[in-house]
Amino acid sequence: MKRASVVVLLLFVLSLSVSFGAELSMIISVTGPFQRNFNPYFSGATGYIAAGFIYETLVYANTKTGEFVPWLASEFRWGAGYKEITFKIRKNVKWSDGTPFTADDVVFTFEILKKFPALDVVGVWKGGVAEVSKVDESTVKVKLGSVNTLMLYTIAGVYILPKHIWSKVDDPSKFTNENPIGTGAYLLDNFSTQVVTLKKNPGYWNASRIKVDSIRIPAFSGNESAQLAVANGEIDWAGINYPQIERLVQQKKDLNYWFAEGNPVFLFFNLSKDPFKDVSLRKAFNYAIDRDMLIKIGMTGYAAPLNPVVIKSGYEYLISNDLKNLWWKYDPRTAEKLFEQAGFKKGRDGILAKGNMKLSYELLVPAGWTDWIAVCELLSQQMINYGVELKVTPIDYGEYLQRIRNKNFDVVLSWSNYGPTPYNFYDNHLNSANAYVGSNRGGWIDKTTDELLAKIKETSDIGTRKVIMSRLQRILLENVPAVPLYYNPVWFIYSTKNFTGWPNEKKPYVEPRITGMDKIYLVMNLEPVK
Repeated sequence: MKRASVVVLLLFVLSLSVSFGAELSMIISVTGPFQRNFNPYFSGATGYIAAGFIYETLVYANTKTGEFVPWLASEFRWGAGYKEITFKIRKNVKWSDGTPFTADDVVFTFEILKKFPALDVVGVWKGGVAEVSKVDESTVKVKLGSVNTLMLYTIAGVYILPKHIWSKVDDPSKFTNENPIGTGAYLLDNFSTQVVTLKKNPGYWNASRIKVDSIRIPAFSGNESAQLAVANGEIDWAGINYPQIERLVQQKKDLNYWFAEGNPVFLFFNLSKDPFKDVSLRKAFNYAIDRDMLIKIGMTGYAAPLNPVVIKSGYEYLISNDLKNLWWKYDPRTAEKLFEQAGFKKGRDGILAKGNMKLSYELLVPAGWTDWIAVCELLSQQMINYGVELKVTPIDYGEYLQRIRNKNFDVVLSWSNYGPTPYNFYDNHLNSANAYVGSNRGGWIDKTTDELLAKIKETSDIGTRKVIMSRLQRILLENVPAVPLYYNPVWFIYSTKNFTGWPNEKKPYVEPRITGMDKIYLVMNLEPVK
């Protein structure tokens, strides 16, 4: 009897160790306590948790490989000369409350994005979707108002919602969705303002790919406390900056990092306000900033420099060499001339002014983003030498996004989503449909730009696209809608103590982002260490 009891006890202990070994700890946010808001369209930590882990898209667009992976749609096909996309809905998928997933859920989701534009953060309706209809129980057809060869990337950002729940919500754009019901690989297990835990969905349609039993996501109020957790070996996956990470990696044999080239970071001006409507002023900023210093000191050497037309490596053939005479470089004398050309002179206080208008503004940045705050401090130091006062103002991330959307800002450090190609980036960054609510954070609105962006979507011919891209590059260089600074790294620190299968520089199968569908695709490749 004693021997049997010992065996049972050993099995119990073994089961505990296996369970613990299959728990993934990750850092998704360093902006303070969590809000209980699992709306996948909410731009905050818990919204990022919901998007990908709990809610899913019809297709997954892998921006690292360019591959489209069928997801809630088992297949898709273009038709009508790139003016229709037909999706076959995956069979035997259920919502986590046991309700079958159907074509009705897909149509409903698109319709509420149309009815409540605040939810349409990817701009699927603004981008040209004209109609979404149910063909039969397993087929949905998306009709476009005009040819758009890039639309599938946009649709890949639409998280499908359960009609039987969300149809009862008065305003889905304000719905906090405290008890989320999704089709995804994970269920909400426990919530507190300090820790969110997820557990594996036993009814998940692709359960055989999920080897991670649970995910623990602690909240942090700033990079420093998050960095301490990494140093103490408490975290498997951290999407944060860590100065001199190389030294820590040398000390911790299980720790690794890969900081891939990510989204471009800009100094955005509110283009609806004076004096930022003046292109000479915007150009002055462009020449005034020492970007090498921002990268070396503010970003501790981990950010990547960018060229003035923001075209990434691999797409150099799209760069118009005949426009290189318009490329900017760090040139304080030219900057001073341009400030003067814009009509600004230093007052007694040393601040540039034109009449009653002084170049003294808040520079908004998310609180807790210590690397970006450091960049802002450097920008402030650099610009005061010219007579421009930028007062670094860290604010809550939610307020930060809301103030941009409401045009309640003057100058802000922010980013534009690059996407899988330069075509996507230019559309994200310059399309007036994205003004303030998307990656066009400064509000560049220009008819010619929009017409060129529409034309690039109408063709897949490289030669035609090169001509259009050349014209767009000229617009970028001559008008400076925002001041490009550097490519932010995709912060990715990972430990092989508990899991293997991580992406890295030698095996770059995915961009390891903590937002969107990338993270579930990554998790599907992890294997617990036995």
